[in-house]
Amino acid sequence: MHINSVRPPSENPFENDVQCKRNDAIDSAIGFIVPFGFFFTLFAIGVLIKFLSL
Repeated sequence: MHINSVRPPSENPFENDVQCKRNDAIDSAIGFIVPFGFFFTLFAIGVLIKFLSL
């Protein structure tokens, strides 16, 4: 047991060994923006093809 630990030790061994301490909001934003950009690009290509084929 760590003396400077704020939280008591847990029964779950994975709770005490946190791999990444980054903010989850950054990962969530990337997870939203990247697929949005992909589908927007597909949409823009489709609109461009439709516009140029008139």
